[in-house]
Formats: sequence, structure tokens, C-alpha cells
Amino acid sequence: VLVVGLIIGGFWLADRHKKTNATDAATLCPVQGPSGVMVALLDLTDPLTRSQASQFQTWLGNKIASSPRGTMLSVGVVSEDPSDWGARFAKCKPQTAEDANPLIENPSILGETYNDEFLAPLYATLEEMLQSETQDTSPIMESLQALVSETPHFTTTSSRRLVIVSDMLQNSNVLSFYRAEGWEYFTETRAHERLAGNLAGVEVTLLRIPRTSANIADPLTVDTFWARYFDSQGTSVRFDIHNLGDL
Repeated sequence: VLVVGLIIGGFWLADRHKKTNATDAATLCPVQGPSGVMVALLDLTDPLTRSQASQFQTWLGNKIASSPRGTMLSVGVVSEDPSDWGARFAKCKPQTAEDANPLIENPSILGETYNDEFLAPLYATLEEMLQSETQDTSPIMESLQALVSETPHFTTTSSRRLVIVSDMLQNSNVLSFYRAEGWEYFTETRAHERLAGNLAGVEVTLLRIPRTSANIADPLTVDTFWARYFDSQGTSVRFDIHNLGDL
């Protein structure tokens, strides 16, 4: 009776564990939704140097490793071509082999899923994106909104982080720092009324790319604009800025 009870209990625990850890086949997310969302926007209208690309990939790898299972990672690019906008990769971090329960799970299978269905396609996507060439415009705001709008669960998940890899030199028909246009110009044209306001409570990390050769009359205009922009969008007061230098 004891043995039979243990066997039944084992099957029950395994079934309960399976249901609790059930995931969506396409996104690898828990069926109840992601535990958090991290959106990464790469401004490659001026390509990263080899050193900058390596620094970013190392930074991202560390963030992924420290993120809990079920965190949605969405990656997109700033491009002058609107067809390039949106989520180029959007999947949740699956369970790793190290986290497996060897009594009821196969660590080898979990490891294959993590590497083959998550890490490998992620880095393949990044590698393809990093092969970009210099472009004439840099529509950061437009590309950002396209990315968050195409990121599954972005509006329904409480824990959200936005990572931007960019020099933050917006240059499009809406606004261009190269034309000495700033927040005042933005509000005068009423373009600010188009702000989506969908970044409420989002924590922002800026991996800033130095552009010492950029012909910007007043660099303070750039910082002032983005401070007002993110404030209007309702982002979290927590705002991390790191230079992605190459010296």
C-alpha cells in the first residue's frame, strides 16, 4: 500500500509540476504569462564598432542569466525603413538545465530547449542585425513605439524594462536634432500629442553610444528632450545610463 501510494503521489506531483510549468510552444512563455518583459532597441543607423557590439552582447548575456525564468525578451532595431521596425525576436527565457528537478525532469532536454530554441535564435538575430550599414535617418521614437507595440504581453506585465542602445540623436521628419529642433519645437508642432503614453512604470536603461563627431549645435537640447519625452511617457524614476565607449 505504501509503495502504491508513493507511486500515485509521484505521478500526481509530476502532473502538477507539468501543468505549473506549461509553456506556449511559439513564445516559450508560461501559459499564465511572462514573469517580466525586457525590450531592447538597437539603434544601428550608425553601426556599432566591434568593441561596442561585444560589450552589448556581454551586458545582455549577463542580464539574461540573472533574469528569472519566464522573462520575455524582445529585440528590435532603429531603421529608416519602417518594414524593419517591430520585434525581430520575442521569446521568454525557458527553464535551464541547472534548474531542472532530476526526479521528474530531463536536464538534457531542458538544456537543448534553452540553447536551441532561445539562445541560438536570439544571437543569430542579433548577429544579422549588427551587419547593418550607415543610414541617412534615425527615427528612434517611431522605431521604439513599433517595437513595444509588437512585443507580446508588454501592456499586461507589471515588471517591464526598456533597454536602448543608441546615441539618442533622433533624426526623422517628426523631429531632428540636426535641424536644431528640441522639445519646444516638438510641442509647437503638436507632435507631442502623438505620444503613446504606454511606458508607464517602465524602467529604462540607456546604453549610450558616444558620437563625438555629430554636428549638434547644443548637446543639452538632446538630453532635455529625452528627459521630457520619458517623463511624458510615464516611465519609472529609475533611469540607468551607461556609456558604450570603444576606448
